[in-house]
Amino acid sequence: MMAFASTGLEAAAPEEWRDRVVYEIFVRSFQDSASGPLAGDGIGDIPGLISRLDYLNDGNPRTSDDLGVTAIWLMPIHPSPSYHGYDITDYKAINPEYGTIEDFKTLVAECRKRGIEVMIDLVINHTSDKHPWFIDALNPDSPMRDRYIWSATDPGWRGPWNQIVWHKRGDQWMYGLFYHAMPDLNFRNADVTREIREIVSFWTNDIGVTGLRLDAIRHLIEEGEIQENTPSTLRWLGEFQRDVRELNPKVFTIGEVWSPSQESAKYVPDAMDATFEFELASAMMNAAKSGDATHLRRKEREVIELYPSGGYGRFLTNHDQNRVMSELNGEEGKARAAAALLFTGPGIAFVYYGEEIGMKGAKPDELIRTPMQWNGSDGGGFTSGKPWQPFAPDAKSRSVAAMDHSTDSLVSLYRELLSVRNKFKSLSRGETTVLECDDRSVYALLRSAPGHPPVITVVNVGAKPIAEVRLTCDRSGLSGVYRVSTVRGEYFRTSDAQFGTGGRLSYVLNDTPLPAYGCAVFVLTRN
Repeated sequence: MMAFASTGLEAAAPEEWRDRVVYEIFVRSFQDSASGPLAGDGIGDIPGLISRLDYLNDGNPRTSDDLGVTAIWLMPIHPSPSYHGYDITDYKAINPEYGTIEDFKTLVAECRKRGIEVMIDLVINHTSDKHPWFIDALNPDSPMRDRYIWSATDPGWRGPWNQIVWHKRGDQWMYGLFYHAMPDLNFRNADVTREIREIVSFWTNDIGVTGLRLDAIRHLIEEGEIQENTPSTLRWLGEFQRDVRELNPKVFTIGEVWSPSQESAKYVPDAMDATFEFELASAMMNAAKSGDATHLRRKEREVIELYPSGGYGRFLTNHDQNRVMSELNGEEGKARAAAALLFTGPGIAFVYYGEEIGMKGAKPDELIRTPMQWNGSDGGGFTSGKPWQPFAPDAKSRSVAAMDHSTDSLVSLYRELLSVRNKFKSLSRGETTVLECDDRSVYALLRSAPGHPPVITVVNVGAKPIAEVRLTCDRSGLSGVYRVSTVRGEYFRTSDAQFGTGGRLSYVLNDTPLPAYGCAVFVLTRN
């Protein structure tokens, strides 16, 4: 292992990522640079991203016109023959359309000045078939051959979603779970493991990246026809996680395990620091769609029991799914309720770029990865040239500039919710109790963390105002009478909260309506 090379700026430890709000960025679609060799080509790049960092977080906690995100996750930034970059040809280089390694080092330094950590996509399940390793591996006598998976005959079985996984190459068959041009790496080969460790060392020690999002990790090692969540995969990742800790104890890992919660939770903490909680995301989106939080209450309780504290990514949708506003049929009230569910709940909060302004997009994938809508000009504030992909149809009316100065806009709500989450540690690190309510539209949580004031959050996912909210719970870590003060939702007044023996919450009442799709946050202090 290479020794840690300090960037001169302090990085977060893995446990500190529990407090972070992570903003997912597709560099190609975020911002084309205004000057320099990459300017005006219609493709977002790293210098362009640097120019927009103050929108994400300007580093000044007294200002309110930035989002307040504290980490960014960059979709693949490496050379690749595809627009999306998930088939890599060089793991230690930057896609020349995006810039250079020096540009990336500048990005890391500028982010760190603003309190933003940098996470990159680590795509190791497969490479591109244009990768030099695979080109060499086409020769049966090459030492690279065993870095991939081959069969003399077609085994005949298919993948988890009934896709073809064995592809003819010459007189043999190559295994590629996702696509014939994305050959899977053979993680039973010690050279592959060594190469992955060197790649991680390069990005974390030499460049200063402190977050790794591992793509498609449930598929790393197949056991015959079993192609996801195998014991071999968990063992390899356990060794990988220990190596990362030895290499750089400040690096945080999160894995894409698109599986039921019970399977995803098996990876945490021994194989990953966290995994993305896809079933919880679906439950939040369904609550916002239906106006009924009943299933979400059950799902939240289940997830809390399955994972260690902060052991999962909480999100609504990502780059592989229809955008939130499209899923909600353009109904902004529902998008506001979804945002409140995201930022008031436990787990590490992740936001896909553009969700804060309600960008629309539905499959195919190119249409959920369109350029960021900064303003209503022809180039959208994204580029002075022709954008690599057309903007969404409502781009001129739904942009950052159109919403920037309205306190009632969706982006203002995102800024406000992030500010509250960043301010109150109980909202990010707190122990969570899901509160009961006889109104199906109400979703309420009690959050408490040692050394910090407890917080109650209440979200109305319904289309009608609620005149009164009665909340109960069988147990919590609190006892006695607490004064309830509003920190978000000034329209909302409460009585004191009474916690009896065993931490039973007697009631919390409001005597003015909680608006449709409204959210209120209360801090508790002892009387």
